[in-house]
Amino acid sequence: MRLGQLLDPLAEHLLELRKVSRTQWLLRALGAVATLLALATALGGFGLFAHFGAALLTGTVAAGLLVQFRSPDSDVGLLAPSAILLSLLGQGELSFLRAAAVGIALLIAHSVFALSATLPVHGVLAPSAWRLTIRALLPVLALSLLGGLVVVVLSQVALGPWMLVIGTVAAIALSLILLPRSR
Repeated sequence: MRLGQLLDPLAEHLLELRKVSRTQWLLRALGAVATLLALATALGGFGLFAHFGAALLTGTVAAGLLVQFRSPDSDVGLLAPSAILLSLLGQGELSFLRAAAVGIALLIAHSVFALSATLPVHGVLAPSAWRLTIRALLPVLALSLLGGLVVVVLSQVALGPWMLVIGTVAAIALSLILLPRSR
């Protein structure tokens, strides 16, 4: 096998990366940094490779980020946030502030990767588009803050097992309202 046969496909992939705009690289980098911040916060006092579980979580998040960094619209992008959230579920003692910090970092990462996925790879955002994007993100942040406040208030109330029925009905109603309808 000739050396050119090995290098030509690699060179073509590298040339494709030059077509990606600076705005796309900025958005992808911000999403990756926010996800890594969520990972570091979720691990708390442990290091990224402190024990086998932390190393496995770090590797899973890194693999998910590499795929999402290459293709922000990929469904594999759910791997990193899902792994971080599952790691929070496995922790015994979790403070509200740490959980909120992880949630905010994942919300920022998701928003930035979603914006990156909707833009053309070679597209550049004008200042008016940035303002429009921030204006569209404000209701999401407001609803997230409202949801967090509801969780904080309800965490102080002791509810009975009957609330599981009401919560299930509320989750189904929310899904019906938010999921897109086929036409």
